[in-house]
Amino acid sequence: MHTSGESPAERIRHLNEAFSSFTVASGALEQYYEKLQETVRHLSVELRERNAQLKTALAEAETAKDNLRCVLQSMDEVVVVLDPDGNMTMANRAAAEMLGPAVSDGVGKPLASLGFSLGKCGAEAVLVANGKRYDVIASRSNVVDPSGVVRGSVLLVRDVTKMKELESQFERNRRLIRMGEMAAKIVHEIRNPLCSIELYATMLESGLGDPEEAKLARGISSGIRSLNNILTNMLLFAKQQKPSLVRVDTAGIVDEALLLLEPMIGSREVRIEKSVAGAPCLDGDPELLKQVLLNVLLNAIHATPAEGRIRIAAREEDDAAVIEVSDEGEGIREEDRERIFDPFFSTKVKGTGLGLAITSKIMEAHGGFIRVRSEVGRGSVFALHFPPAGTLSEEAAT
Repeated sequence: MHTSGESPAERIRHLNEAFSSFTVASGALEQYYEKLQETVRHLSVELRERNAQLKTALAEAETAKDNLRCVLQSMDEVVVVLDPDGNMTMANRAAAEMLGPAVSDGVGKPLASLGFSLGKCGAEAVLVANGKRYDVIASRSNVVDPSGVVRGSVLLVRDVTKMKELESQFERNRRLIRMGEMAAKIVHEIRNPLCSIELYATMLESGLGDPEEAKLARGISSGIRSLNNILTNMLLFAKQQKPSLVRVDTAGIVDEALLLLEPMIGSREVRIEKSVAGAPCLDGDPELLKQVLLNVLLNAIHATPAEGRIRIAAREEDDAAVIEVSDEGEGIREEDRERIFDPFFSTKVKGTGLGLAITSKIMEAHGGFIRVRSEVGRGSVFALHFPPAGTLSEEAAT
């Protein structure tokens, strides 16, 4: 800005000074702009690196999440994840299979509304779901984040029903072995004097002239032979069974056993319902298997009241044969259920207690087992489980 009194030289000088100041300011702005561009370039590179790191982290998190999901779904144990309020947030495949369809649609619902109950039965945990009872090992643990905040809990349930059955079967077999060894020793001690008595009775019979007296001596010999036969059967029971394996028609062996029991079935006035069509064959000793069915069917016939019903069904399960015999008797008390396969234990007044014990040994010799379900006042079910055909033959070959 200049006054009217300035000379042209002064005005030119002022203009030159203003232009110099503008040039300096422009240079400074240009430097600032270049620094700004450099900063923008640096931030852009850093942003790209951060975005790449974030993308990698997200991919790794998704992979870890997928792996965790695969692990949970592959577990045989039931896993149910709950939020802090006790509502389900997720469950694995085993949970849906054991606990029922309510679990599949149970996200966001309380645990108590999922249609199963978990409680204690003595020292054991018991799970009831879909009308079935399971012996289980159960635990519930809190889910805590690194800062110590509880984000929910995890319910873990493991089915040990079959394990307990195997333990029970092992204990039963151990008792049978002990009692068999004891029976074998007793039989050997008794048979020696019996043989001597039979020999003396035979000699006495041949030396007696009176027919009536000779008849009494023959009665002694006959009684001794009967006792000897019982002891021989006990000795056979004490020994390990060695079945002669052949391919057996399951339906045929059931029919043969029923044919032998026809007179008793008629006298007891019980009805037989048979469903064995299409049953798979099995490998076994026909006579021993027939004895198994006779023992189980005899128990069912004795337990079932007149005009009651006995069901016999055969089916395939895991490539193996299963034969079930159901009766409408009084059932078996819980305290007796583990003892019914013990030798000489019987709930019948005139029972010897050897039928089911022999049946158990024959099934064991065939690589199978017996599973019993019973309800007092409703009847019992004896399920004979055989291994797949060819299993015992392959084991013998190796």
